Order: sequence, then C-alpha cells, then structure tokens
Amino acid sequence: MTLTAVAACGGSGETPRTIYITPSPGPVTPLPSGVTPEPTAVPPTITTFLVESTALDSRWKVTLKKPVIGGVSDAVAGKMNAAITDKVNGFINAFSSQDLPTVANGDVPSTLEGDYSIALDTASIISLRFTLLTDKTGTPSPVGEPSSITFLVSTGATVALTDLFSDQAKALSTVSSQCKTVLTKSLGKDLTWDGKATSLDFFSKAWAISPDGLEFTFAQGVLASPASGMPSATVPWSALKPLLKADGPAADFAV
Repeated sequence: MTLTAVAACGGSGETPRTIYITPSPGPVTPLPSGVTPEPTAVPPTITTFLVESTALDSRWKVTLKKPVIGGVSDAVAGKMNAAITDKVNGFINAFSSQDLPTVANGDVPSTLEGDYSIALDTASIISLRFTLLTDKTGTPSPVGEPSSITFLVSTGATVALTDLFSDQAKALSTVSSQCKTVLTKSLGKDLTWDGKATSLDFFSKAWAISPDGLEFTFAQGVLASPASGMPSATVPWSALKPLLKADGPAADFAV
C-alpha cells in the first residue's frame, strides 16, 4: 500500500508538493526451529572430452566424444565417469582388436567415430545415448551401432533396463509389441524383425529414458536393411505405467 502525504504551503499559491511514502516490507515469517529450507535441485553438468587414438601401424584411428559428468559430489561423479570411461574403452577395444586390414599406399585407415547425446538430464536421472560409426578399410560404407548408459544421480549407480519393471514378462511383451508397431509404421516392408524377443536383453544394448518414453535403438542391419540406418522406437510412458516399479528409477513417469 502506498500512502500519500500533501504538504500545504500557506497562501503562496504554489502547487502543493506531493510526497509518496512506501511502507517498509513486513517481517518474514521464520521457519520452525530445526527446519532448514529445501535446497533447489539442479541437474548435473555434462561436458565433452575428446578421445583420440591411432594404431602404431596406422591400421586404425579412433575419434570419440566422451561425456564427463560434474556438478555433483566427487564420489558420485567419479562413479559415473568411471562407468562411462569403461564403456568408451570397451568401444575402442572391440574395434581395435579386430583383424583390420593393413593400410596400403593411398588407402586410409579403418576408423571408429563416436558421439553422444543427452536423452535426459535431471536432478535424479541421467540417460545418455551413444552413436558409433565404424568404417573399415576396403568396405563400401560405414556401419552404425548404438549404445547407451543411464545413472541414478543420488548414488551414481548404473541403471539396468530390468531395474525399471516390476513384472519382467509383461514388460517384455509390452515393449516387443509397442516397438513392432512403431517400427512397422516407420520402416514398412523394410522391417525384417518379426516382433519376437526371448528376453529384455534384446532391447538392452541401446535404451534411454526420455520425457516421452523409453527409447530403443538398434544396430544398422539388425532389424532392417543397412539402408535404414539405426532404427529407433519410443514406447510411451502411458503404455509402461502399469509395469514400472513404484520405487524404481522411472517411478516419476508412473504418475
């Protein structure tokens, strides 16, 4: 509320001067004794570190963008970053341990190029996608392969796909049928997968938690012709809600 005070100036005929007086703010109600304000939860930071390596005999070359997580305690960040490093080293070892062709004069080495993207980064969950592109000397075109990793921010623990569901059999049935429907729509007759899977391991190589649902990505040439690239299907949370563990990593999406 603003108060107005008018000062009269006798009979001088001057226009009265108006002074605006703003009252000071009222007292702030303190929190009860022993109660501290809730901290504002912020997502961890994710930066990029470039990994480059070349074989001594120049048969292969690796260029990978590796995510580095910060903005959390050293112990939690260390646990997540160690898991990421192990995964990236696994990509490199699987590529470099192959019997790759010797580079002849005028040829270029076999290459592995890797990148990542963020499917979800919140104060509780980090879910990352990886994309790998392998180009072997003498082959007509590179081959794409996806991967992923998901973490609980509170502990730094790596989340498995099976950790999300209370009923594994029903989850397998739902994920299979939903992916088959989405992929049939996007790939049409190019889809070679019959929609069957014996376990959730079939889907666990590259999955990610996103705001829209669970994303599943498949290696080039596995479910369709190589021309289709790396097919992807998102199963909406509405289809998964009854199957999610009430206290599991994806519990927030069950509401």
